[in-house]
Amino acid sequence: MLNLLKIYLFAALLAVINPALCGPMNGQPTPPPAGAKKYESYTTTIFTKLGVGFSNLFGGIAEIPKNVINTTNEYNLALGITGGVAKGALHTAGRMLAGTVDILTFPLPTEPLTNPTYVWEDYKTETSYNPLFKLK
Repeated sequence: MLNLLKIYLFAALLAVINPALCGPMNGQPTPPPAGAKKYESYTTTIFTKLGVGFSNLFGGIAEIPKNVINTTNEYNLALGITGGVAKGALHTAGRMLAGTVDILTFPLPTEPLTNPTYVWEDYKTETSYNPLFKLK
C-alpha cells in the first residue's frame, strides 16, 4: 500500500513539474481541431433564429428593390421594372413566410430557411430557400 502511495505522489509531482503531461496550465483553452465547427450555445442559437425571423418578417419588403436592381443589371430596364417587381413580390412573400416560421419555431435550433440569411447580406445573390427544419 505504501509503494502505491509513493507511485501516485511521484506521478502527481511529475505532472506538476512537466505541464506537457497534463495539458495547458496557463488557463488557455486548447485550440479546436482543424475543420471543427464553431460551437454556439443553445441560447445564442435560438435567439439568433428569433432575430432572423423578425428581420425576415419586417425586412422582407426589401426583396422588391433588390430584385428590380438585380434583374435590371442582368437584362434591361423594362424587364427589371416588370419582372423584378413580380419576382421581388414573390420573394417578399417567401421571406415573410420564412420569418413567421422562424418566429413560431425559434425554440428548435435549425438552420435559417433563407439563403442569404438577411436581405441585405449579399445583395447581388438570388434568394433561395433551404429545407425546412434542418437541424444544426
